[in-house]
Amino acid sequence: MLLTPVQKSLCERVLNAFETGSAEGNYSVIAIFPDGPHQIRQVTFGRSQTTEYGKLKDLIARYVNANGRFSAELAPFVPMIGNTPLVDHEQFKSLLRRAGSDDPIMKRVQDQFFDERYFAPALKWAQTFGFKEALSMLVIYDSFIHSGSILPFLRSRFREVPPASGGNERTWISEYVRVRNSWLANHSNSVLHPTVYRTQCLRREIERNNWDLSQVPINANGIPVGPAPDIPAAPIAIPLMEQGTVPFLGEATSGNGTIPSTSDTQPAVPSATGFSASAASIATEEWRFFGDQRYNRNGGIIHTGRKEGEDGWWQRVGLYWEKIGRDDLDGRDHDWPWSAAFISWVMRQAGAGNRFAYSASHATYISKSIRDRNQGNANALYWGYRLNERKPQVGDLVCWDRDPDKVVDYDHQHLGNYSSHTDLVVSVGTDEIEIIGGNVGNSVTRRPLALTAEGFLASGAQGGETLFAIMGYRAG
Repeated sequence: MLLTPVQKSLCERVLNAFETGSAEGNYSVIAIFPDGPHQIRQVTFGRSQTTEYGKLKDLIARYVNANGRFSAELAPFVPMIGNTPLVDHEQFKSLLRRAGSDDPIMKRVQDQFFDERYFAPALKWAQTFGFKEALSMLVIYDSFIHSGSILPFLRSRFREVPPASGGNERTWISEYVRVRNSWLANHSNSVLHPTVYRTQCLRREIERNNWDLSQVPINANGIPVGPAPDIPAAPIAIPLMEQGTVPFLGEATSGNGTIPSTSDTQPAVPSATGFSASAASIATEEWRFFGDQRYNRNGGIIHTGRKEGEDGWWQRVGLYWEKIGRDDLDGRDHDWPWSAAFISWVMRQAGAGNRFAYSASHATYISKSIRDRNQGNANALYWGYRLNERKPQVGDLVCWDRDPDKVVDYDHQHLGNYSSHTDLVVSVGTDEIEIIGGNVGNSVTRRPLALTAEGFLASGAQGGETLFAIMGYRAG
């Protein structure tokens, strides 16, 4: 995606108007809403409104480290943010307001923070999924600012696939705005109902065919917004940046109430395009939504996320089941493993169409991928390989044996009738890969797997389970 500086400025200024009532942005504004974990009250602060139980801790830590005018006074609050309620702490709120209004360092820190935390991930998502229009970027950016990401469950409510998967960009954007408008207007949290002014604005721009954002001003909730003065019109290529934590609505926290770590050194989707990048990005979105649960190489838990039976999360598991024809199950049905339903949902959302064997059993599509390779089925989305035959790539599926009663390996597939598991490869490094799977520790979990010196996965046990094959994504 190429944006001119004018188009980027318009996106930022429209969002400033949405968030603070000013196209220039109000760096000192504080709002209090009951939209924290379990709908508790929380502080919302700054030009693009970051929250007490979201990314506010990161923002204030950056300001403190920048030696701002109020850094010494705000420093003692940094470890408290997100852990000790500060919504009624008048000294803390006063310091935020004063820093935002009186200190240019706070303004500079906010500009960099909001660009890194929201604009760059939104741009990366847009580029990954093939969006090119400036209005598309505004829609995507607004969803990242207001809801934390492009919400996967809203994507499931319309048929159009993203342009990277062959869909029509303008149709996809129009449909996403339509279903998001309906979702906000009818949300169980009534605080969100008035925020339909955002989607109503976006719908107006779609209706007047303002895809290049050349028709200004844009009416953003009654505020006429044009680009900032003296901005050159030449196009700029904005580089991709690593996507930081992008959880669900309201900057949800992790399962233990702390802010998830964003110290990963590997990008979520390196060197991948089209379907494989889409699948990895969708899986990563779901992992973020479930609170970033992470294991180490030995299968030990590093960070605990949200669980399948929690309110707000059991419904998401139900969506996975629904997409394979089981609308009678959800995350409260603990005796029904949903890991294959999760993978099937990711495949469908990424645009696999009729090239994948959607199933509640991993063995169904594992065994089919091996048959497809042996039979040379060119229409198959995946071919199954032995571990020493294919180096893992983003979008591949790694295959585990979980059957205590059968010998399961590449050559013994038992007609696809055995207990198993698969995870999606979302990152490939020099000595390890990272995978994401559903129903791992009753959540969506990310974990590393070691590679051999030659770059293959080693057969045998890793983290207490046995690897035996890899399903390689086929672009053709």
